[in-house]
Amino acid sequence: MTWNLSRPRPALPSSYFWTWDHSTNWVWDDPGILNFGCSNRYLKRPETFVEDYRRLTDLAAGLGVKGILIWGFLRDSHGGIEASRRVADYASSKGVAIMPGIGTTWYGGVYYEGDHPYNIETFVRNHPDARMVDEKGEPQGSGACPTHPRYVDWLQQGMRWLFQEFPIGGANLENGDFLVCHEPRCQAHKASWPQGDPDFFRLQGLSYAPALQAIEKQLPEKLVTWATYTGFLPGSPPQGSSLGPYMRCSRPAMIDRLPPQGIGQWTLTGMVFEKPLPLLAYLDQGAPDAAFQNAAWPRGLNPPSPRSVGFIHQASQWSHVGRYDQIVSTIKEGCLRAYRSGLEGVSIHGEVCARHIPWALNYLAFSHFIHWPEDTLRQFGRVTLGSVLGSPDEGEAFAEHLARWEGGGLTDPQKKDIADRAGNLRRQVAAGKDLERWRFWDWLNRMAQGRSERHTVSSF
Repeated sequence: MTWNLSRPRPALPSSYFWTWDHSTNWVWDDPGILNFGCSNRYLKRPETFVEDYRRLTDLAAGLGVKGILIWGFLRDSHGGIEASRRVADYASSKGVAIMPGIGTTWYGGVYYEGDHPYNIETFVRNHPDARMVDEKGEPQGSGACPTHPRYVDWLQQGMRWLFQEFPIGGANLENGDFLVCHEPRCQAHKASWPQGDPDFFRLQGLSYAPALQAIEKQLPEKLVTWATYTGFLPGSPPQGSSLGPYMRCSRPAMIDRLPPQGIGQWTLTGMVFEKPLPLLAYLDQGAPDAAFQNAAWPRGLNPPSPRSVGFIHQASQWSHVGRYDQIVSTIKEGCLRAYRSGLEGVSIHGEVCARHIPWALNYLAFSHFIHWPEDTLRQFGRVTLGSVLGSPDEGEAFAEHLARWEGGGLTDPQKKDIADRAGNLRRQVAAGKDLERWRFWDWLNRMAQGRSERHTVSSF
């Protein structure tokens, strides 16, 4: 499904879909489909890569979403440069920014997978003394040491090549999560860095700075983000806990060493509520007080970077919330809190086809709340669901029934209303009408009857 909705400029204009190429499944009959993992091989047909992203591009353009981040953008196994150019050309023609994922010291380099000069495995194979090393002095896989004499030139040449070769609208920089290099040069570099700053931030800064500097003149017009892998809550987590929302400092020192037009990507996954507020809390209040009663994201807390976006993992393979679940409340909360905290955008995954109704609702909610983050759920129903379901009244009815079902409070008359709407639309479908409307109401009817949310539509 795609929708062409009338939208003004978003309140969160730098918002995008986050994807892996191997698990972005908008073509459902490819035998190589995967729906798990991260650093997987690409097993689908090369032509499926182009078609998956053509369909996702159409969705983003119709919803007013600025960008699509693609990890695995450049791979020999799905067509290399030519296929990636086709993806970028099509997105550019639709006004959508393709953002290749770039591993600066890990995760593939500029050219994610293949025998190419800007692939990181190729670089360390040609320069074995450039490998990142662990505490015992042993090489760490295919990671590159950011203080190797040839590293900065290699990375900057790759960045310039990427932005010259493809009509891309941005990029996303990562360096290998919380990796630290123990090569003597890297360790000696600590002497020139503020004491007490987390070492993983220092290593991020060492690789992000030259990458951003290589394209610095393009940063004001491009959506170029750099991942922190943490939230922006100052301080440290309780002993024995993962970082979650915490930075483990008050302000990462790298921020003052990076070009300010680059955009910090902060992980909101642990900052939003682990147990989302009931949708009923947002039905008639766009900014209920309960949404701000959150120790992981105190009211008034802003990120320390000059420009910032947030990334939500919920409803993906990396979350306790299932990949196929609807997360309308979390999307609403994330957009509301990001807007109030001065972020420019929010990203969610874009991998699951919108034929799956829970994700159709996620995409529509994302579109609505990046444009109007302070709207109520009822306004979402009238404006956005109403555009899909045929009228503002029907959209509002769906939103209210959805909230009451999710809250476990559907009355028998409400269940009957849902069933009647689904039944009437089923008859319309038999006459060749209203298939899309029926899919939404049929899904909600099944939910009202107690069916499992994630198993009512094929789980691709």
